[in-house]
Amino acid sequence: MQTREQLIHKRIIHVVIIIATSFFAYQYSNWGDALWIPISALAIIGPFTPGMSTRKAQQRMIGSIAGLFLSIVIWLLLFNSSAMLAVVATVLIYLVAFTVVQKYTYFVMLVSIMLCINFDYVNLFINNEMAYLTNRIICVFTGVAICQFYDFLIFRNSYDNAVSLIEGKRINKLIINIKFNLNNMQQYNKNLNKIIIEDYFQDIIQELELLTELKESCNYTYGNQKQTITLLDSYIDKLKLIYAEISEVAYSLSVK
Repeated sequence: MQTREQLIHKRIIHVVIIIATSFFAYQYSNWGDALWIPISALAIIGPFTPGMSTRKAQQRMIGSIAGLFLSIVIWLLLFNSSAMLAVVATVLIYLVAFTVVQKYTYFVMLVSIMLCINFDYVNLFINNEMAYLTNRIICVFTGVAICQFYDFLIFRNSYDNAVSLIEGKRINKLIINIKFNLNNMQQYNKNLNKIIIEDYFQDIIQELELLTELKESCNYTYGNQKQTITLLDSYIDKLKLIYAEISEVAYSLSVK
């Protein structure tokens, strides 16, 4: 069984190889807008866990393609009426705030549209527009393909059953500490301390978010993560139970 440090070290090597390959492709491809190759690769490997990188690669491809095709519609609108630029810019500014809390796909789509509009503003010719779209799609696809090549073919089994990524000792210590304090509150009829209860709630919610994110990563990774997912589910259930216990104690103490 690999340790947490070994998995992190392996992921660092994985990421460095992807970055090096993407910059090599950028330097020697001689494609137009080839800088989007390393940009796409860097954006995808942003989540440190490999499964989330795979999910992000899918979202980036969908968002890029959708954004580039929508930019053609906006190009036609601006070509016929340049005065619409102010209206389009206002709508996009509003959408920036909207996409922040949405899936990564929508953010990539919006960024692609904004970049194309910036290009269109000084190049209102259909041949330039199509060349830009083609180059951008090729480069984004190449960046995504580089990441997926290493994830699927080279490092596919490197993270199998990465149970050491789950910090079980820390979670168990948190649960034991909370249960001990809750029992003391009930046994000695101590007054409700809202600050302590809120801290417990916050700690449990934070741990649940971390475990849920790790589980999502395991669901999208190419390797076998059955043991990891089983362990994650057990800890998620434990945290939900202690959350319910905190709620019951908080209610019982508040009505006394």
